[in-house]
Amino acid sequence: MGKDIIADHARWPRLEDEIFKVSEECKRAIKEKGRDKIINSTLGTLIDDDGNLIAFNSVYDTLKNMDKKSIASYGAIEGDEAYLDLLVDKCFGPYKPKAYIKAVATAGGTGAVRHSLWTFLNQGDYAICPNWYWPAYLTMCEEFDREFKTYEFLDEDFNFNLEEFTKSLDFALEKRDRVVCIFNSPANNPTGFSIEDSMWDKILDVIKSRAVDGKYINILLDVAYIEFAGDGSQKKFFQKFSSLPENIITTVAYSMSKSYTAYGLRAGACIIISSNEDMANRAFDSMKHSNRANLSNITHAGMNILVDIENDEEMKKSYENELELNRLLLEKRAKVFVKKAKEIDLIHLPYFGGFFISIPCNNPKEVSKKLKEKNMYIVANKNGLRFAVCAVSEEKCEISPKLIKEAIDEVNR
Repeated sequence: MGKDIIADHARWPRLEDEIFKVSEECKRAIKEKGRDKIINSTLGTLIDDDGNLIAFNSVYDTLKNMDKKSIASYGAIEGDEAYLDLLVDKCFGPYKPKAYIKAVATAGGTGAVRHSLWTFLNQGDYAICPNWYWPAYLTMCEEFDREFKTYEFLDEDFNFNLEEFTKSLDFALEKRDRVVCIFNSPANNPTGFSIEDSMWDKILDVIKSRAVDGKYINILLDVAYIEFAGDGSQKKFFQKFSSLPENIITTVAYSMSKSYTAYGLRAGACIIISSNEDMANRAFDSMKHSNRANLSNITHAGMNILVDIENDEEMKKSYENELELNRLLLEKRAKVFVKKAKEIDLIHLPYFGGFFISIPCNNPKEVSKKLKEKNMYIVANKNGLRFAVCAVSEEKCEISPKLIKEAIDEVNR
């Protein structure tokens, strides 16, 4: 490459995030035509029926009452011990794996994904992921010079595609000795799909059969939406990551962004699960080093919020009530959308929980443009459309399937 003030590895085209681009277009349309006329299915944040960002009172009352010195002070590089202990308990509930468990505070779930890709892959190694995925996975792999390979997410019966996963895993390990397997479940972004417990048994059987001498496999569980994926029983699958072979290490990307409506506070953790204490400790040491190198430490206020809420029974109950109320709000909106979609034969991927429902279609960008003419703003990806039930009122969820079906038919007729 030619001489440039920008180093070779740091040269990238100007990033124009499609999600934020469509969101800005939607904001302009709302300003011009009025909120009631527009369906805003763009950003992945909880929005009430009046179009306002939902921010839990329990969380922000806790922040308001926090000692300013506690907010202003540095946290520990690896995260405060009380925070990490409580976060691990909250993530797993009563289903903590029987293994050595360590945790490192991160900047949201994103930081935990980043640490896994950096810690367990060398340059040129593969991260494998379903082809319905959060785009930042690819962005991070590009940044760190890791290869990113996708496989068909679901089979023709809309079950997790074990056959294609196995092919992708074998490809990744054919000439390399390590791989990261990314699973965004339960409540996948962008589909709302959750891998069933019985399928996890089959996935782990495949992984264990490939974890032969000299091969190292990281199972990365991105559970950013787990608190909106069910009543708590959705966490049972965590127990399956007990007593795995030593050359399999599991990491869990847990985020406060969604479950605490704390998107901007950037608090989360990478939870390390291993049957080998030394490996768990070495992964912890590596990630602590990465914290220092990249962020120095995590926002103290975010960590304090979780600790303060969990240690105050009244505030904890208030938080749990708000979380459940909004989980049910999402569930209600999604049921309306799914019901109407079924009535008009609009195909969508199975929805189990979370912020989004996905509609597979041809020419998704053209369909998205067509929907703007119908005053709906929706995110298009390679495989279809991402409808944000988190941001659309029940009333508008009821009319959205018809608009989407009409736009697909008009574009693809």
